[in-house]
Amino acid sequence: MLDLAIRNGWIIDGTSKARYRADIGISGETIVAIGRVPTARVEIDATDLIVAPGFVDPHSHSDFTLHSNRESHSSIRQGVTTEIVGNCGMSNAPYSPESEHLIAARMRSYAFEGTFHWPTFGEYLRSFEDGGISANVACFVGHNTIRSAAGVFAKEQVTDQQLKRMAGYIAEAMEAGALGLSTGLEFTPGTFSKQGELEYLVKELGRHNGIYTSHVRNRDSRLFESIQELLDLAKIGNVAAQISHFNVRHDTNAPENGWARAVDMMMKAKDQGIDVSADTTPFKYGLGELAAIFPEWLIEDGYAEAARALKDNLVRDRLRLDCDRYWRFIHKGQWDRVRLSGDADFPEFSGLTITAIAKIVKKDEWDTFFDIMMRAGSEMNDLISIGELFTDAHLAEMISHPEFSLGVDGYTSIDHGPLSDVTMSQHPYSGHIEYLAHHVREKKTISLETAIHKMTSKPATRFGIAKRGILEEGYFADIVVFDAERVRSNSTVEVPRVYPEGIRLVTVNGTIVVDNGSHTGARTGRVLRKIS
Repeated sequence: MLDLAIRNGWIIDGTSKARYRADIGISGETIVAIGRVPTARVEIDATDLIVAPGFVDPHSHSDFTLHSNRESHSSIRQGVTTEIVGNCGMSNAPYSPESEHLIAARMRSYAFEGTFHWPTFGEYLRSFEDGGISANVACFVGHNTIRSAAGVFAKEQVTDQQLKRMAGYIAEAMEAGALGLSTGLEFTPGTFSKQGELEYLVKELGRHNGIYTSHVRNRDSRLFESIQELLDLAKIGNVAAQISHFNVRHDTNAPENGWARAVDMMMKAKDQGIDVSADTTPFKYGLGELAAIFPEWLIEDGYAEAARALKDNLVRDRLRLDCDRYWRFIHKGQWDRVRLSGDADFPEFSGLTITAIAKIVKKDEWDTFFDIMMRAGSEMNDLISIGELFTDAHLAEMISHPEFSLGVDGYTSIDHGPLSDVTMSQHPYSGHIEYLAHHVREKKTISLETAIHKMTSKPATRFGIAKRGILEEGYFADIVVFDAERVRSNSTVEVPRVYPEGIRLVTVNGTIVVDNGSHTGARTGRVLRKIS
């Protein structure tokens, strides 16, 4: 007898093929039959519902929160069964005695209240398994993380010994099962890295057949050279490359038709044999680090020194004229496009725009911003903000491009408790639903079959996630069942911490984890290690 049968649903298998009606039979962790299947111990009626592979998020930061939210409450309730984490140069391992405090600060900023000990990447991956997780997770090792672990925190010259330490961290991570190396070249300390350092590291990555994924150096005035840097590194390291959230922010002085021309660069590189792809996000809003707008001269000695410098009004006056980077609309005075996502140290400002906070404290926006960053001190880079970044037209062209997987660039959260208190963004609660309800059903930007392909088999194939992302006999039973006409987000910019409607069932490795919108408590997720 089968363990589980899902009957009479419309199968969208993840390959872009047209939907068809069939049953799915599951035994243990595996799909064993599709068509007409025998009786099972548990029978699910999916009449008039869509049955699809569980969603694979190609760009997630849920590694920030999984240790305080092992059930992946907000993401798994959207049908997400696998998350690719360790992105933008940031992973929670490895660390050294010099850098452990940075990992502790990040964990604390995302409401982790316990203790941890995982100095190596292998120990870090085992930490997920030791307590169990509800969704599958696959991990990149972060360049910013290994740079700090090697003792390189800011603009100081990187020594040969430090380079060798970084390469050693990559080797250990890859042997432990990392997917590859991620960089976040708009963020400290990665922003200080020179070409020679990155070339050295991607060559080490290539020796382990790893993937290089990057939050590139710039996506406005230096967009083309930033994309070229990624393409050059892919060629030098002989590695597959992924351009993370490949977009251009609105009103930031990007070249005319910059995004289309940069995508052209990517596609021409593919034609020349470079294995490169990209992903995008669903909202006009995006998450980011406010500290990234600061110039090198302020942060080159570290964030603690930067915070001390912000006490000086002459420094503040200089910064008002020299913060034209990252979210460059800030320099134009568009502070109403920026709000704090939430932080344990700033509960009174969570979810408010800088403009609104300025009115409360009775200062102008610049001094309000400087005060917040000064108060954050050495942990200012963990202060996450939400920016209104993209136009509807730009979202549509990214989402519809055949080379782009659909991710969220968020993290899994929960609707109550300490982690909820520091989560003031829609991304964790409705990012994947936004594709299904808004971009597919309402805007008709792409078909449901195409969206599901871009949310399942495309990212799974891209990152070498075997036997997931397609509904096929012999594949793992990661499945989502939903009502395509009624699935919708209940989360808004102002009130984000609400779960969606319309997700009827989610299974992870054959076990029901979400049943009619409720979490069963099952922790059947796996750490998906790369096998060289």
